[in-house]
Amino acid sequence: MPGIGQVLNIAKEALLAHQQAVAVSGHNVANVDTPGYTRQSLTLKATVPTPEGVGFFGNGVRSMEINRHYDKFMVKRLTGQNSSLKNLQAQQESLRLVETSFNEAPGLAVNELMSEFWAGWQDLADYPESISTRNSTIQKALILIDQFHSMTAEIAQTRIDIDTSLDSAVSDVNSLTGQLAELNAQIAASETDLNQQNDLRDKRDVLLNDLSEFLDINYFEISTGAYTIMMSDGHTLVENNQDWQVDWLDDQLHWVSTANDGGTVSIPVGDGSEMGGKIGGWMEIYNELTPGNAENYLGRLDALANAMIREVNQQHSQGVGLVRFSEQLTSNDPAADTALLTSTVDPLTSTDTIEAGSIKINGREIGKIDGATSSYGLAQAKTYNAAQAINDAITGVRAGLTTQVAGDAVTAMTAGEDGTVLSFQINGVDVSYTVDSNSAPGPPPTDDRDTGVLAQHVVNAVNTAISNYNSAVSPENIPKVTIRAVLGDGGNGGAADSIILQNTNAGDESQIVISGTDDTATELKLGLTSTAFQADAAHNTGRLNLFSHENDIEINGGADDRYIEQLGLGGGYISSTDEGGDGQLTFTYSDHGVPISMQGFDYSDELITDGGSFKMWIYNSDDTLALPQPVEIPLERAYDLQDVADAVNISIINAGNETPPWVHATIHDNKLVLTPDSDHKFAFTEDTSNFLATAGLNTFFTGSSADSIEINSVLSENLDLLAAGTVNSNGEIFRGDQTNALLITNIQRDEYVKFTGGATATLDEFYNSLVGDIGLKGRTVDRDYEYNSLVTEQMNSMRDSTSGVSLDEEMADLIKFQQAYSAAAKLISSSDEMLRTLLQAV
Repeated sequence: MPGIGQVLNIAKEALLAHQQAVAVSGHNVANVDTPGYTRQSLTLKATVPTPEGVGFFGNGVRSMEINRHYDKFMVKRLTGQNSSLKNLQAQQESLRLVETSFNEAPGLAVNELMSEFWAGWQDLADYPESISTRNSTIQKALILIDQFHSMTAEIAQTRIDIDTSLDSAVSDVNSLTGQLAELNAQIAASETDLNQQNDLRDKRDVLLNDLSEFLDINYFEISTGAYTIMMSDGHTLVENNQDWQVDWLDDQLHWVSTANDGGTVSIPVGDGSEMGGKIGGWMEIYNELTPGNAENYLGRLDALANAMIREVNQQHSQGVGLVRFSEQLTSNDPAADTALLTSTVDPLTSTDTIEAGSIKINGREIGKIDGATSSYGLAQAKTYNAAQAINDAITGVRAGLTTQVAGDAVTAMTAGEDGTVLSFQINGVDVSYTVDSNSAPGPPPTDDRDTGVLAQHVVNAVNTAISNYNSAVSPENIPKVTIRAVLGDGGNGGAADSIILQNTNAGDESQIVISGTDDTATELKLGLTSTAFQADAAHNTGRLNLFSHENDIEINGGADDRYIEQLGLGGGYISSTDEGGDGQLTFTYSDHGVPISMQGFDYSDELITDGGSFKMWIYNSDDTLALPQPVEIPLERAYDLQDVADAVNISIINAGNETPPWVHATIHDNKLVLTPDSDHKFAFTEDTSNFLATAGLNTFFTGSSADSIEINSVLSENLDLLAAGTVNSNGEIFRGDQTNALLITNIQRDEYVKFTGGATATLDEFYNSLVGDIGLKGRTVDRDYEYNSLVTEQMNSMRDSTSGVSLDEEMADLIKFQQAYSAAAKLISSSDEMLRTLLQAV
């Protein structure tokens, strides 16, 4: 039966419960301005009643647990939204700096400065003899060059600033993951099923929100109350009390795992906005400013400068100034020593396709390499596809093929054809073979009645004829014919007993021209067709040749060699540092290379060596013609710069019938040096090979990018060499000739200028497109940032409606709890009076 003691106990519990409720509410009030604080409330529950005859008598109230007013769904949404917002903020801040570099304000606008540059050439066309006009043309070019240099310097500084921000952000991420792991441990160790560490959880959520500012993250709670936190790609950052780190290395974000023994594993996880947060935003803009990428902002600025240099130089090199060259002339651009990596594409896997992105070269993804059926043991079509894919990727590495032509199997001669002469030409070299089909007894025949014997004899005849041609002395033949013949065996690209012709220099795509086999007997017997053959999907050696003069060749085929082995690059035997099996390959000039290679020029892709040449007019010291016609310098099959020097010397010797040549070509520091003797001068004309512009002879600009562009110092030192005119067909030079200056001004309106990356447009249109894209990117980011700010604000309001502290509500609760506390106290005093009455009655 309930008594006074039970009433006192009910009052006591009520006092304690509401005292605790006041404390919880007071805690809320105290943390009303604490970031990330979640409102708490005390759960009160009636205690178990006592059964009596008249019913169940209640035993008062008891506090059960302190709850957080927490919306998991909304908090998780906010974490992702916070990452998106900070990503846009980082992009916005970085783009402001980029837009400053591409400032189109009057006096700094590249468009305006380019117009002034072209106007300078127009003025020169009007007054080609004026020294002041010539100087003005140079000065206007220098102003444009200074702007290019200023832009690249500002871009480089912006890249450094972003790099510094990324380093700092990585440190912050690593600090946050360590703190989160520590909080996980504290929460897991102290919580029970009923009692949660609300304040520690709030602190963890604040740190989690801070982490989401740097990276896009996913997380979930496990049974112990600890969070498992992962990056967007699935790499774990925090699990229980363990944390992992990230690192900013080689322009990529790396996930780093440290083993108990101190060893580390570093895995690249991303290099762009897909990483989310500030880090993703900074990397997005950082990637637009890194060198070596033809599609990014810096790459497109370099492409503009590159195209302007190329177009102006190609035209300027065809012209002549007010005077002829009378002193030593050195090319501006060196033919660099070039690494050459040669591999045989695997014919056994020739039909296997290598999907896009499976292989990277120098950090650039290679597109899809289609498989194709091999032919006579060579994967020629797949080799061609691989070369195309590599060149399209713009990796700083040029992929080349080696031309090879395979005829049909030869037809055995008969005894009646003994003494027949088979004659034809290979690239102009006469080849003649007299059939021997009656000199050896048989069967089986061991003379030309046997197809293998006949084919070998013709192969020997071809190689002998080419060797004799190349070793001719007076006059010395040029160009040298770098072709050899080999016997087809069914596995080297030709049918058994066929005649195969191939270029001897690796990566030489020069034509192989067969002529003189048009008579039915020769064509049918030798299986050779008269035509010109170029390296293509059906005419190559099945060997892939990779040239690089700027950097090492870095190949990444993934976790193993499965893809690079298809290209003959796996197994660990390609270079001295290749371990094999790891999908990685680094190849340098020290492994194998071509000194003073024609592929070592920055503009090597512009060279036309098949049929290409340039001409030199030779003059006496009194400016009269030393020869009635220009000397043509053929560059057919020129493989290195020494081939060019030899072609110059031999051509001039053959034309002038004097030794040494009147203009002597030598090589110094990988550059071509042309030195006239004291009695002669020279000028250039009709360059169909683009060699002069490629090597930097008689050019206006030097360099190949926005940061390397300069004026040719030869012109700066002698304005008379500024090529406003051209040499006419009679070798005459007129001081008032402006034909070349007019042709240079026409470049401004050329709609078919080609740019690195494949675009075709005018120079102005290309730059306007770049500036427009930067402006559009900035406006898009601004708009998205504004929208996401509103969304974040709304989501924060929704979260606060559940989790935020309202002082009005808390004051109402405090009054309610205070009144309840007072009532409980009154209950004690009432019980006291009842007890006294009872005692007095006794």
